[in-house]
Order: sequence, then C-alpha cells, then structure tokens
Amino acid sequence: MSVFPDMISQFGGVPVSSAGRFGGWWGRNTWFVDYDNGTAGATGQDMRSPQKNLKTVLDHTDFAAGDAIYIRSRTPDTTGGDPAAITPATAANWSIAYGDHGVSLIGTGIGLGSSGSQQTVLQGHASVTATPVLLIGAPYVTIENLGFKRGGSTVAGVKSLTDASTNYAFGTTYYNCWFRNITTGYGLITDASWYDNILKCTFSGCSEGLSIQAGNSVPVGIVVRDCDFEALVATVKADISTSGAVARILIRDCYFNHAVPSGGLPNRYINVAAASTGLVANCYTGAIDPTVADNMTLNGILYSNIWGDGVGPFVDV
Repeated sequence: MSVFPDMISQFGGVPVSSAGRFGGWWGRNTWFVDYDNGTAGATGQDMRSPQKNLKTVLDHTDFAAGDAIYIRSRTPDTTGGDPAAITPATAANWSIAYGDHGVSLIGTGIGLGSSGSQQTVLQGHASVTATPVLLIGAPYVTIENLGFKRGGSTVAGVKSLTDASTNYAFGTTYYNCWFRNITTGYGLITDASWYDNILKCTFSGCSEGLSIQAGNSVPVGIVVRDCDFEALVATVKADISTSGAVARILIRDCYFNHAVPSGGLPNRYINVAAASTGLVANCYTGAIDPTVADNMTLNGILYSNIWGDGVGPFVDV
C-alpha cells in the first residue's frame, strides 16, 4: 500500500496541495503531531506513533530544513464555538529557527484540502504575552490549513521576521489559514520580509489583521490574495496596514466584510505608508462611502475595481 492513502486513513486527511510534495518522502523527514492521542516520548516520525507536542518536534535534533509537520486537529466543539485548540506544553510559544528553512506546518482535518480548513488551531500559552503564538525566523516556510488564537500574546498570532541577526524570514507562504480574536495585537505580522504570499486566509476580529512592517528593510513583493477580513469588533483599527513604505505590494480579490474600522487610528480597511508602490484590485468593502479615499489610505498605490456595499466599482487605473 502506498504511503499517501495510508496517511489519509490514519491521520485524518492531508491537504491536496501536499499530495505531490517530494519533501517528506525524498530525503526529508515527515513528522506527525497529535495533541490528544500522541505521546510525549514518541519520536513523531511514524503516523501510528505521533508526538504529542509540536515544540518537541521543532526542537528535535533530527528536525531539519525541508521537513514537513502534519498536525492533527482536535475534537470540534459541537456547541458552536471554536475548534478545541492546541496549546504549548510549557510557558513558551512556538518558533521556527533560521536553519529550518523550507519547512512546512500543515493542519489536517476531515477530508482533503480546504474541506478541513482551519480546524487545526494553535493557541499561545496563557502566560506568554511578549512573543507571537508562532515566530518564523527561517526563509521559505509554508503554513497551511492552520488557525491561530492569541492565548496571552499581545504581539501577534504569527510573525515572520528578518532582523539581520538571527532571523531571516522571506518567501513565507500562508495558505488557507485563520487568525482570530487577536484583539490586542496583530493577526499576522510580516516584518522586513520579501516575497511573502498570504493566500485564502481569514482574519476575524483582529485589532489589525495584517501588518506589513519595515523594521530592518523595506518589504518587497508582498502578495495578498483571496483573503477575507470579517467580524468587526470595537477594537479593530485596520485590516491591512504598513509601518513604512512597501515596494510592489499586490492586494487583490479580497473581501472586507464589515463597516469601516473605528477602534482607533488608522480607522481604514487598508492603510499604506507614503512612498509605497503596488496595486489594489478587485476587492469588495462593506462600506457605502462613495470613494475609496473615504475608507482606504493608499499613498500612491494604484487601485482598480474596488466595490462598496451597493456602489462602485471605484476605478483609478
């Protein structure tokens, strides 16, 4: 029997996008994490004997560049709440170090691909406030089919960081992920990173959904596509913001499914710093304001086909 059907039957399904992935079966390690059924003493390299704790795998001496970690979801909450979350075993949130470039963290659920989307939820430790739930310091990391809740973090659900010291994150891909109720921080921070892709993700009730920061250098080539920004609450300030200039940002086919944020400055769907370049295209906003200028600060970034609630499209290019 081939390994892929066996994995489907015994580990709750694997995303379709990973079906043809050579990493994990060709000179790389594949790891399995099961919070409810795994054991702390297991290596986690056999799907029949998964590791309980994600941090144990990330810290394992055999964990290496190009490895894939499949994380099994917990039992859904049938009362209508969020899926049960996975939390760190100790008072430290998760991180991916620079040497672990090209690794993949993939949540599994019922069925294949996005049918199990965001059912696997990672929640930060309740006592850890000063670090994100997941810190990415390595390049070419893929985060797929995972949800993130803040726990105690006041920083972010996920942060990819390039600081020219110990962290060099670039080329990160976030696919089909969920960032929820990060009410005192950011859903996702990409800091000084180049060529990150944020695809088919949902940001729900975050103070600021996506923050593109320029801590060490100007971010370049950030792509945001098919994302949904929803669940406006009193603390929401913006859906997408930048702390400095961004070069060649592309935001397209996104849905801002709520009124204009009003939880504190900048009070915009999109707030981009001056001297940025790029394009916002084919997006929908929940506002009925007659012009893009009323609900977006783009500072020279071009826009095309921005639809409001019952009005538009607003076309600039």
